[in-house]
Amino acid sequence: MENQKNDKKRFLIITILFAFLIINIIVWGILDYSKNHQTSGLGGLIIALIIAVFGYKLLKSKYHSLKQGEPLKDERSKKIETKAGAYTFYIGIYWLLGLGIAIDTFQLNIPASSVPGMGIAGLAIIFGLAYWYLDKKGE
Repeated sequence: MENQKNDKKRFLIITILFAFLIINIIVWGILDYSKNHQTSGLGGLIIALIIAVFGYKLLKSKYHSLKQGEPLKDERSKKIETKAGAYTFYIGIYWLLGLGIAIDTFQLNIPASSVPGMGIAGLAIIFGLAYWYLDKKGE
């Protein structure tokens, strides 16, 4: 009973953070567009839309699971999350190394303040793909 309450609180916090993320990306894109009158903010809006679609699907499935009394995280999802984290660590090392080499080799004009964001975004994508792969594989 206590775990179900904690799961519902955790789900509510995740939902609020997800909504906050989407709203921030949309506001950033609108402000960037209104300031520069360029479509560079359009990329942020497209990213927000992609995150919104996948996030909505995930939140909807978790909501239905909670409604049926299932835990937010079971043994299988914890195992998949642990393995996906390990895969992300190993692949992420090469992602960051490749990112640094590509910037130096191709003389890319990327501001230094954008590099950590690119690294974190890459790690998030790697984790999502690893989690999806392991979930579909049945590990």
